[in-house]
Amino acid sequence: MPKIVIRGRHAFNLGGWVVEHIARLPYRDYVVGNPFDEPVKIEAPIYSIEGIKALQDLGLIVEPVATYDRLAEKLKKVKALIESQQASGTKA
Repeated sequence: MPKIVIRGRHAFNLGGWVVEHIARLPYRDYVVGNPFDEPVKIEAPIYSIEGIKALQDLGLIVEPVATYDRLAEKLKKVKALIESQQASGTKA
């Protein structure tokens, strides 16, 4: 299975990495943030809710994006969470 590397302290949306016609997830997209200093490798594409839960199990920040949500606002939120964890000295 292909992998995606998320750089340390970065966030991005899964967008095209979710296989919608198979996954049938409750949200239209997910924003994923890496609160760690080191890169994290994740499996892609995402085929199920278990794939989303696996990201959370790695300690990544996973923020769902609903139909009415603005992607830019969700990205800002996850980046702020990463920065707040860095400032407080905690990780996931």
